[in-house]
Amino acid sequence: TSLRRSIITTNNHLFSTTSSPTYNNNNNNITQQQHQQTRTFSKYASVDHSSAYTDAIASSHGQQLQLALEEGRGKDDAPFDPFSAFLDEMGQTVDSVEDGADAGNGNDIEEAEFEEYDNQEEENDEDEEDEYEPMYDTTGAPLRPKSERLALRAGYPSGGNFAVIYLAGFQHKVTKDDLLVVNKLKPVSEWSVGSTHTIKGDDVLLVANQYKTCVGLPGVAGAEVDVMVEEITRDKTLVIFKKRRRKNSRRKNGFRRQVTFLRVLDVRMPEGEAVADGSLESESIAA
Repeated sequence: TSLRRSIITTNNHLFSTTSSPTYNNNNNNITQQQHQQTRTFSKYASVDHSSAYTDAIASSHGQQLQLALEEGRGKDDAPFDPFSAFLDEMGQTVDSVEDGADAGNGNDIEEAEFEEYDNQEEENDEDEEDEYEPMYDTTGAPLRPKSERLALRAGYPSGGNFAVIYLAGFQHKVTKDDLLVVNKLKPVSEWSVGSTHTIKGDDVLLVANQYKTCVGLPGVAGAEVDVMVEEITRDKTLVIFKKRRRKNSRRKNGFRRQVTFLRVLDVRMPEGEAVADGSLESESIAA
């Protein structure tokens, strides 16, 4: 019922016909001039359901979602140290206590002198390794803190924009950081590894978030989805086995299709339709 109260707006009229009446002086009858009816399709239909979403969050359903958010609260904190409170009261730390114990022994040990070895290439390589931080795990999913993973697993909405795109003969529902496995895109010179592409026009069938939904007619004009080619490889082996009983006939073949891995970088709504995404990242999960 809440969705029925939503406001539906379109950029242009869905259908517009043109016709004008004319008079026939001979028969004194009103006839309608035959004109070819022209149809003008709108760019997209926009559904604003922000009020319905706000009412749902304010209801008991929203309170249950807050309980899901509580599942991850405090999970990113450091492990409990029972001696930290005692050392804080004493005004000392573990390092200072160990230094004092070593000083009380009275054994002064001379520090060894090390010669500096200048190798700029090795230092640069080490700096590059330290600066590199992986963004995704081995399954292709983005690395998230433990608190965020637990909240999403408990049912808390992740938020953000999502889209339905048409690519390589199939429709895909995608959001940011998704990994798409599609049939090999050709030509390879255009869809090479590391290249970025923007899907727009009639290939974006729908784009939405929790506040608005833009339905394409047939595509959403102005909506864009950025993707990057991560890998071109072959899928796992598919076994095709055929047997004819009592005929001593059997056949076993393997097939591996060529696929392209696409990483979704961003999903953008048309200008004038963008609103705050309200993603989970904007929520304060830490205690």
